[in-house]
Amino acid sequence: MKTTNNHSSRIFEGAGYLLGSLITIVLGIGLFVLTENFVIALSSSLPVGTVMGILIEQKFQNEESQQLKQKTKLFAGLLLLGIIVFFAILFL
Repeated sequence: MKTTNNHSSRIFEGAGYLLGSLITIVLGIGLFVLTENFVIALSSSLPVGTVMGILIEQKFQNEESQQLKQKTKLFAGLLLLGIIVFFAILFL
């Protein structure tokens, strides 16, 4: 049984994940320059880049459903929680 893909996007599948990887690398280098601590840069850039990659990929594929909207809200909440925890660790 074949499944049909109704994607109106001209961007290839996986482009969001590649952009997420790029965000991870740039954010990691930027945080390493600011904090001069490799562990903080690595532990904060990986979750942020992963979540951003998933969100970007979902937007590129134009999949609109109720479950996807719930997942997007969950990812955005996790991203916000990760940023709050990062600043709490950094400044405490």
